[in-house]
Amino acid sequence: MSIKTLYPFYPFMWLRPILITMVIIALNSPCILYGENTHDPDGKKKDPLQKPQKIISIAVQEVLMTLKKYPCTRVENIKNCPKQRAEIKKIAESFIDFDQVAKLSVGRYRRRFSQAQWDKFKELFKTLLLNTYMKRLQEYSGERVVYEKERIFNNIKAQVDTKVISDTKIIPVTYRLLKKDEKWKVYDILVEGVSLLKNYRRQFSNILRKKKASYLIRKIEKKLKDKNIPYGGKKDDLKNNV
Repeated sequence: MSIKTLYPFYPFMWLRPILITMVIIALNSPCILYGENTHDPDGKKKDPLQKPQKIISIAVQEVLMTLKKYPCTRVENIKNCPKQRAEIKKIAESFIDFDQVAKLSVGRYRRRFSQAQWDKFKELFKTLLLNTYMKRLQEYSGERVVYEKERIFNNIKAQVDTKVISDTKIIPVTYRLLKKDEKWKVYDILVEGVSLLKNYRRQFSNILRKKKASYLIRKIEKKLKDKNIPYGGKKDDLKNNV
């Protein structure tokens, strides 16, 4: 089975609208979006339980600031890459619930994993998602975003609907969030109705239905090794099979 079979949407170009949306949101100051500052005069954040739309806006604003502070798109500034990666990883962990994404991505097959395998799978899967995210952050090219609505369904589930608008296309992008430990976090993103979470769950289910958890872990490890190039470099050559 080839790596392309495991990840049919490679090279994740359908994720581009998500990242464009997040960068555009970041370009809009929270005080413009919400009519108030997000920090007290002493620098501490207000409202530990912020609304979902605000959570996304603040996080991506921090991502954009990191990209500007530690540029990592050319050979001459490649030394900034480790620092940029570390900072963006920290920001992503603050608003994306990677544990929940991992749990939902395997569904009922979670019981196939030993605790050691589960811990390893979560870390590998998070790295895969972060690698994809960080390699696509540089692709903003003038699109604008429009907020459709913020919907809070109950005490633990919410959704933020947006549209990315270019000269030629309008792309719906939806963020789904769960409240955990009194904080909203993203667990799924939909682009034109296509769910990132469901995509992975379908792929992983197809494997785990016939194979052991160790096989899936090896597949992801191989994927990460094959993609182990400095971001800002060329795209991967995926001709080699697992």
